[in-house]
Amino acid sequence: MKKRMVYTARDAGERFVEKPLSQNRQERVLLKICLEEVRQEILGFGGAFTDTAAMALLHMNKEMQEKALNAYFDIETGLSYNMGRVPIGCCDFSTVEYSHAEVPADKELASYSIEQDRRGMIPLIKEAKKVMEKGGRKEELLLYALPWSPPGWMKTNGKMNWGGRLCPEYYETMADYLIKFIKAYEEEGICLWGIAAQNEPIEIQRWASCEYSGEEERDFLKYYLIPALERAGYQEKKVFCWECNKDFMRKRAEEILTDKELAKKIFGIAFHWYSGDYFDELEKTHRKFPEIQLLATECCVVMPKDLKEWSVGERYAHDMIGDFNNWTSAWMDWNLYLDKYSGPQIAGNPCAAPIILDEEKQEMILMSSYYYIGHFSRYIKRGANNLGIVIDKEAVQKGLESCAFRNPDGEIVIVMMNVSEESMEGCVQAGEETFDVKLDSHSIGTILL
Repeated sequence: MKKRMVYTARDAGERFVEKPLSQNRQERVLLKICLEEVRQEILGFGGAFTDTAAMALLHMNKEMQEKALNAYFDIETGLSYNMGRVPIGCCDFSTVEYSHAEVPADKELASYSIEQDRRGMIPLIKEAKKVMEKGGRKEELLLYALPWSPPGWMKTNGKMNWGGRLCPEYYETMADYLIKFIKAYEEEGICLWGIAAQNEPIEIQRWASCEYSGEEERDFLKYYLIPALERAGYQEKKVFCWECNKDFMRKRAEEILTDKELAKKIFGIAFHWYSGDYFDELEKTHRKFPEIQLLATECCVVMPKDLKEWSVGERYAHDMIGDFNNWTSAWMDWNLYLDKYSGPQIAGNPCAAPIILDEEKQEMILMSSYYYIGHFSRYIKRGANNLGIVIDKEAVQKGLESCAFRNPDGEIVIVMMNVSEESMEGCVQAGEETFDVKLDSHSIGTILL
């Protein structure tokens, strides 16, 4: 394998530029890789197949659609995404408000339909899979689905928006609703890998949202959703809990996973980044529940005035490094695509995506977050293991951040980011090998050994 560094720097204009590694001439050790400290296995990287993302892509011509799909899912030229998150029914990033069962009191779900998904989300997923399969790539697209709200008629407030709770008399119906979604997607040729009960179960939003206490989520999973999966022959589906911010994830994990019989059937705790770093909560949660996977499943920033704003990419990489160094096994962004108005969407939520599609100019804009994500997702393969590191304390104080992995084929992948205004020089040690490295101000490099 060719030893090299792939490099992106703000001021030099370099983006994924390959540079050779030179043998050690520097005395200062910036980073030591602890090859014997093998940690969690990595599942992959991806983003969300929202209705808005699909419609933003459909507003582009065929050439731009192909270019945008390759930018994420092509293993050679794109970000090599291999995971995805799928809303069940509408979310804030949908073009219409809808559920999959619109007839009130329809406990038999005779009115169930995924027609809206067939307009955008399902074609988008199918096209992503085609790109992944191009060139003989055998890797599965791991898709994880969850609702932002049950149909309004199942809830205490009678509507999908503004929170409310799932009425106890509809717990079984809601479990059946989720099973029908899995089956309906199977009929479209799409296999779902995992499922959760609810997105952000403690948030009351002006868009689709629903509240669950820890006890309510525990009981819904234990007595309704998991038995429904087993009856339908879907016991292999991965079940996730929480799906909200890091700050309260350990509390929710304790409320659900201290039920040891239930914990055996829960694959992972999904979390978002909006409360801030809270990396220590990831570490503490892992220590308490070491058999449960931790998955970062949503992040985004407010749409900046300058779509080339460099701090966006640095914020992404900071979160990814902190997550992976604290037992996270998968990382997923929010919307795959948005237009330059954060849409098309119903909620007026001013978010950005790593790829912005300009319908008027028929152009694709790559934000700095796109490149920073790529320094992880292009090189860290499914089945890689996170490795322990020792990083120079002075360099950390100045703005150096890093994480390291061993791919299934033995390749060592080291990501180093410099967020400071000064360049940094030193060497990296990995076993018996030592290499020089220089990171310009506001740069990121991926070292491949």
